[in-house]
Amino acid sequence: MIVFDFDGVLHDSNERAWRCYRDARREMELWDLPDLPGPVDLPVVYQGVLSAALTRWIDFETAERFWQRHAELTARAAVEEPHGVIPELVAPLTEVGAGPGYAVVTGSHRRTVRDLLARSLPVEGMPRVLLSRDDEGSKTEKLRWLRARHGARAYVGDTGSDVRHAHAAGVTAIAVAYGYAGYEDLLAAQPDHLLGTPPELALWCRTHPSGDGPPPSPLP
Repeated sequence: MIVFDFDGVLHDSNERAWRCYRDARREMELWDLPDLPGPVDLPVVYQGVLSAALTRWIDFETAERFWQRHAELTARAAVEEPHGVIPELVAPLTEVGAGPGYAVVTGSHRRTVRDLLARSLPVEGMPRVLLSRDDEGSKTEKLRWLRARHGARAYVGDTGSDVRHAHAAGVTAIAVAYGYAGYEDLLAAQPDHLLGTPPELALWCRTHPSGDGPPPSPLP
């Protein structure tokens, strides 16, 4: 089974994440956090281990409250999203969903993710398992459970933190370079493979629908 992160991997939420980052920063008056000019600047805060990413500027407890508020704001703003799944990924997800099945492990709320997936995917293309921030446990713990219970073999994420969770859970770490994190941060986490675009991820899914087998050669 392949396991996917959602935001930044299956769904392009960069614009929404950036707007809600600015809103949460202003609402909580956390002026020590960077004032990001645009979505392309998200890699500034999505670096390293995500749970500690903001501790360069604020304390850990405040950072936890910030991310919780950010999740609430992004869930609310998702109602106005004009799209669901990234178009190039609709067909391969439907194929994998109707075949071996796939799972989603995400830091977003369950209802938000289900609603956005359902905008683009038929019933047979929906994930077999969806584990969200509403479920207990870290990403590592959820991936370990999926590995033991459903034979999960690979996790596709868009941050260095996702890569580290995959390694800790003992599954292949596939990183995509079109999400929240920067290219250098992804490389520093040493993914088993780095995909540059949604079409490349679509091809990988069709080549390895169960997430098994060695990944293709890494990008230069």
